[in-house]
Amino acid sequence: MSGSHMAAIHGMAAALERADASARVLGARARAARDGEGPAAAFSALATAGPEGLVPAVGTGGALAARHLEQAALAAAAAGPLLPPDVADCVSYAAAVAGDHAGGAAALDPRGVAVVVQREVAAVRGLAAHAMPRDDAWHRLRLGTHLPRAAWMSALLLACGRVVREDPGAAPATWHAAALVAGGPPGACGTRPEDVLPALMTDDALPMSVAHSLETVAGAMFALSRRGSVDSGPLALARATAARLGSPAAREALAADPLRVIAESLDAIGAIASSAMPGVARNGAADAVAA
Repeated sequence: MSGSHMAAIHGMAAALERADASARVLGARARAARDGEGPAAAFSALATAGPEGLVPAVGTGGALAARHLEQAALAAAAAGPLLPPDVADCVSYAAAVAGDHAGGAAALDPRGVAVVVQREVAAVRGLAAHAMPRDDAWHRLRLGTHLPRAAWMSALLLACGRVVREDPGAAPATWHAAALVAGGPPGACGTRPEDVLPALMTDDALPMSVAHSLETVAGAMFALSRRGSVDSGPLALARATAARLGSPAAREALAADPLRVIAESLDAIGAIASSAMPGVARNGAADAVAA
């Protein structure tokens, strides 16, 4: 297994995650627009408060998601023998389908484009889960998914916190927007606006939470460390960060100084990413939200 093939696996997973994140925002924004000007305005405020690419500009989300899927297809083609051919074919097909929807008349229906992208990403992930052996490539795939997810969600929550700090009256619409992006059944992130931040930071039962992603990262890194593929330092940092978010003190700290807690977690995620895959995640958490 060459380093370039392993880097391609990581890059494919990260591109799939960015496509999924773009589709989540696209779909959530479309749903918010039906609820009136307040919820819709929350996404505009988040686009300003967050890093470029976190919340795509209106009219660009579908094309951005399709571009990420194209990047995933290129990475899949470069993964060589580490990726089953049917999975590589599935990624290529997903990119073609998303490109057709984002570039044609269907682009006028952002919610429809979001559904198509999320469906295609889910198909790739499902096939990979059934076809790939649980070897280094599989665990790198998990890292490539959950490190960007933890960073992206942290960046979204940090943007939410900044918006609320500047305009406390925007808190209900802002946290509602974050809950829409996270998805799940109604009430998954709590029934009150103030429930959303602790849920998406610390509730490891939520697939989109930072805590869940970091626990998955720690598990993947432990498996890789047993094969000598990951050093003990990044693994220890991942475990410590996950444990800190899972402690009762984390919710107290979030209530007292949410921006500091989120920023510290984002810094830790960047350090883990840079150490776990040098040359692939060299820009740390910033890569997770890059357009």
